Amino acid sequence: MPGSVSSPRAHPSRLLGGLVGAVLAFLLTWTLPLVPSTVLSSIGLAAGAGFSGRLRRPLVWWAGLGAVAGGLLGTATVLAGRLQELDPRGDWPTRALVVASLALAGAAAGRLLSGDADRSDRHQPRDVLRSVSALTTGIFAVLVTLAFVHSGLDVARTFSSRLSVSLTILVASITVPGWVVHLLFRQSRSLRAPANAEP
Repeated sequence: MPGSVSSPRAHPSRLLGGLVGAVLAFLLTWTLPLVPSTVLSSIGLAAGAGFSGRLRRPLVWWAGLGAVAGGLLGTATVLAGRLQELDPRGDWPTRALVVASLALAGAAAGRLLSGDADRSDRHQPRDVLRSVSALTTGIFAVLVTLAFVHSGLDVARTFSSRLSVSLTILVASITVPGWVVHLLFRQSRSLRAPANAEP
């Protein structure tokens, strides 16, 4: 059933879909400068929210979720690199553009996911968010582990701290407007429902 999502660990094809989507999206966003990487992640997020409730094949669904998680972590890695600059205070327009792009994508995703909330034939928003969160956490752990293997504990600790800060900024930029739009959409529907019920 589209509305039920089980763990990808029990289904190798789902794990493969999530892995392929995450790796491709991460490599693409990681190789771009910060603003193009953010714009690409934002487009992927909004598109993923729009299609998440409509995709039927588990392999494709998990690949889409993996692409969203991988894109966000790729952008977070680029942002983490910018945190190493000596004087980043002068680059506030770029940071504002990053937050604005993600906020727009979050608002669009909140509206699109809210539209699927009452549809029993589609993946529910809670399943989508839970799955993306699990994939993001897993990819984060892999990136920090690779940094440890490549450069040692001190570099891995520094990278983990910067990536965590960057990811917190990105997630907050997405979820706050997404949640506000979701609440406004629910309130608008509840106000329209009594009017539609009147003879």
